Amino acid sequence: MLLKFDLIVSIIGTILLYILEVIENLYMIPIVFIGLFLGIILVWAISCIIATRFIDMDREYDDHSPFFRFYIDCIIQSVKQILNIKFHITGEDIIPSEKFLFVCNHRSAMDPFLTLGETGKYRLGFVAKKGVFKIPIISRLIHRCFCLKLDRDDVKSGALTIIRASKLVNEQKASMGIYPEGTRNKGEGLLPFSNGAFKIAKKAKCPIVIAVIKNPEYIFKKMFFVRKHVYLEYIAVLDKEYVLEHSTAEISEEVKHIMLEKIKTWE
Repeated sequence: MLLKFDLIVSIIGTILLYILEVIENLYMIPIVFIGLFLGIILVWAISCIIATRFIDMDREYDDHSPFFRFYIDCIIQSVKQILNIKFHITGEDIIPSEKFLFVCNHRSAMDPFLTLGETGKYRLGFVAKKGVFKIPIISRLIHRCFCLKLDRDDVKSGALTIIRASKLVNEQKASMGIYPEGTRNKGEGLLPFSNGAFKIAKKAKCPIVIAVIKNPEYIFKKMFFVRKHVYLEYIAVLDKEYVLEHSTAEISEEVKHIMLEKIKTWE
């Protein structure tokens, strides 16, 4: 998004400067183009830094912000272009109209960012480990767009995060995403699930959208100029009636079974 816009504006600007004879020598054309390209990125970056300074990290935001969502989308789309990632999504037709709990397998640190960049229309936020909130600029943007910090070492803080997430979903302000494996799986199949992750759906009385992601672990294993195809597929929905009638342990087992059945088809 940002890089494509920057590229187009830089090309048009360079051509106009040449036509208007501001650029007098041909060897200056690439220099001017590069200057315009980098200049636009610098201006955008400065505007992002200034804008995020107004985000209060201690405040719980309940309103959707298209303004800050735009910044997140620009960053994620630019990263995808730089790393040459093609993100394929299938199965969106099963997603309910109401807010939901999104659950997925976890293969790479890029999983939530790639997913976040494609789910703006669902106002999807994530329950994320506290380490993610140490990233400058990004931490402020995701905090403003419904991403919640989960401190696994603090039981009380973790419980409050679950309550906060369920409230956002219940009040139809945002959908929430979790990775029930709890950490990246570098092997085959799935890691043991944390049943507590499904408390969000129980408290929010919401449906659970089950998805699987394939190939994100290869993003940093291949050269940047090699095309990386990452696949996100929505495979099933557990309606809220099912969620209310079953325990978190039963829900966890069902979700894991559905995911494993899909993952087996990749082998």
